[in-house]
Amino acid sequence: MSKVLQNSVSTKSINVDSYHFKSRQKNPEWSTEKLVPLRACLIRNNAEFEVYISRTPKWLTRFEKESVNIDSGEVVYSDYLSDDFKASRNRKIKTVEKFCNFYEPLYQAREVSLLFHTFTRMNYSKQDMRRMLDNVKIRYGALKREIRGYIWVLEIPETNHVHYHLIVAIDRYEVKEIPEQLKFDDLWGQLTNVEFIKKGIRVYLSKYLYKSNAKLLHKRSYAISRKLL
Repeated sequence: MSKVLQNSVSTKSINVDSYHFKSRQKNPEWSTEKLVPLRACLIRNNAEFEVYISRTPKWLTRFEKESVNIDSGEVVYSDYLSDDFKASRNRKIKTVEKFCNFYEPLYQAREVSLLFHTFTRMNYSKQDMRRMLDNVKIRYGALKREIRGYIWVLEIPETNHVHYHLIVAIDRYEVKEIPEQLKFDDLWGQLTNVEFIKKGIRVYLSKYLYKSNAKLLHKRSYAISRKLL
């Protein structure tokens, strides 16, 4: 059987192996000069250390897949080029799908309520997201509404006003207005917002899944609770 190197696999081919790692290299277009410090973008910065925004992937990774053409019997190879932005996005999508697949049926069955929080201007805030989550759990607990699970996603808009979106799942909660205790301006130190999810989880998170044009160095871009209840 002859071997042929191709950029794409013929439609008349069968998959032998999935893509496997081939090589990794630093992106020649990436440089520290292109990083955007948040301290320079905004008036002040309360971060523990300098935080930078990168809009260029630093690492390029090439994968290869081997297939066999049904008609000719030739072994063909197809390449797939990825980068650290794509890799992070794919991991984020899997994490969000895990959360949605668990809570969407419970939400549709009216067993849980889902609240959507927004925490604006991360680098103006009084505390980081990890400590903020501790405060969120305490506030919900004080209302006798223990959090069953949560997921948060970081968003970096073109304006560089970095902010977080947090979804929490609790036992079914029917109120006319969301209690003031669940509005966290005082603890976050910047404007926050909260609303009930009314059209399903994916509707609220889908527009954040495929944004991979920026990365905040030294900061996580998403997280999920260890347990989903």
